[in-house]
Amino acid sequence: MNEDEISILCTSNNTDEIIQILQQFLKSNENVFTFPLLCENNRRVLLWTALFQHLQNDASATVHALCLATIRILSRDKAELETLLCEKWIAVLIERAGFYNVMSPGLESVVPIDLAQKEVTVEALKCLCNLAFNSEVARALCAHTNIAQVLVARLRIYRDIPFKDDIMLFDMKLLFILTALRHDIKTKIKDELHGMDYLISCLNEIILEASPNLQELKATAGSDMERTHCILQDHQQSIICEILKAQFNLIIHSGSEEPTNEIEEVMFLKLMPVLTTLLQVETSNENKLVELKSNIANLLTSVPLVFYPHLTPQLNTGEVCQYNYEGRNMDALQSLIHLLQNKLSNTTNTKNQYETLSPILTVMVKSARSCRAQRKYLRQVVLPPLRDVSRPPEKGSTLRNQLCRLLTTPVTSVRDLVAEFLFVLCKEKVGRMVKYTGFGNAAGHLAQKGLLSGGRGAQYSSSSDDSDTEEYLEAQPHIDPVVGCTRPPRIDPFEGMSDEQKEYEAMKLVNLFDKMVSDGVMKPARIGPDGRPQAVDHVLELREQPPNRPQS
Repeated sequence: MNEDEISILCTSNNTDEIIQILQQFLKSNENVFTFPLLCENNRRVLLWTALFQHLQNDASATVHALCLATIRILSRDKAELETLLCEKWIAVLIERAGFYNVMSPGLESVVPIDLAQKEVTVEALKCLCNLAFNSEVARALCAHTNIAQVLVARLRIYRDIPFKDDIMLFDMKLLFILTALRHDIKTKIKDELHGMDYLISCLNEIILEASPNLQELKATAGSDMERTHCILQDHQQSIICEILKAQFNLIIHSGSEEPTNEIEEVMFLKLMPVLTTLLQVETSNENKLVELKSNIANLLTSVPLVFYPHLTPQLNTGEVCQYNYEGRNMDALQSLIHLLQNKLSNTTNTKNQYETLSPILTVMVKSARSCRAQRKYLRQVVLPPLRDVSRPPEKGSTLRNQLCRLLTTPVTSVRDLVAEFLFVLCKEKVGRMVKYTGFGNAAGHLAQKGLLSGGRGAQYSSSSDDSDTEEYLEAQPHIDPVVGCTRPPRIDPFEGMSDEQKEYEAMKLVNLFDKMVSDGVMKPARIGPDGRPQAVDHVLELREQPPNRPQS
């Protein structure tokens, strides 16, 4: 935008002329994120000032939506943003977004919104989202207002807003940004305003709206009526994802081992059935379903362990589900398994392995630890009884194969989560872990736990659910435990050699080993009393005492 156009915006009252300038700017810059020319001759300050002057003037109502759309695009550029903003401008945007009296302490009122205000309200919310994301000053000014109160207050009146879908979406985006980047706002919404309860209520209302009318389905659904899941429209899925992200911010510091107070306990008891239902919904396409489940998994990482059994509730008499195991509804857990399979199949390199796999793997570990029935079901799916042991555990496309490949990934956090998950599924038995993964893949995790000499970790129920197949029992004598599979007979490399040749080859190996130790390439070690590797200064120390034998 040139200086002449900015001057017209500052001084002219000609509405048509202003509309023409702003429409041209929006058309030319819809996909632009930086405006370096505005740094010249104080253009940026003049332009922002002119736009807010029109917003504060009720006589310019016809251009308010265009002014807000222009501010939305300009707010993408962080240049000079911190020095531009003032409390008055933030208050104007908050008021145009449909909030009222945000500067007055203790008030939680909102302006009634009619259909004619839709474009202005939505554009104002978009501006607030951009500014809150890009500017610490904007976030501080929002915190100084009562925006937390009015955001929570509006959670209770969405059903009365004629275009609530657009309003809810950007309200939740703003709530997510503020709770992610302002600790004081997050604390206030969570502890003082009970924001989690209202967000859970919003999720319930959306689920209710999306659920089929069972009375209407009686004639056509027949016996499968109870198994009919709700189908989310795209706008409902988007709103739910933003709500889940805001909820994640509010409970992120609730560790799985931390005791919960009575208020938090009630909140989690309300939350878990909602998440269980959401894990069984349908969406318009697979990508949206994966996005929804991913947000649920992220939220579950902060849910204390004690509440995980609520993911798989006991089935009542006559109740049906798709995945029934030991009288529990495993539909939600199976949905999480599908998410794990999707993430594993679509993670092709280590660049984004942690961000992609860490949440769902954390949920899998917590699920396996929380409930015996969930652990047994997961083991049945992930580590079914072995039949074909001709290939190494990491070769293939099954869940077990894909997880075993990650036991040697350079991303240590992912490697440790996978190892812990498989170890728990094996009831923390070293022999069973080696059986399913191979000693080479499991050695690192066993060393960390001090179990290289054998033994077992935590105690589980005495009843064993490990039944070996006939194929496995037949191949067992030929399995190499290091690689976890059978190996074809190998030719003896010393066949045909004389004793002198064998001794010569042995000395070459000794000299090579000594050179690697001297150069620091490797360091000899033995298994200590604690089951962990202990370095030795010289290889002869290995002869001082026999190595610890693995315990059965």
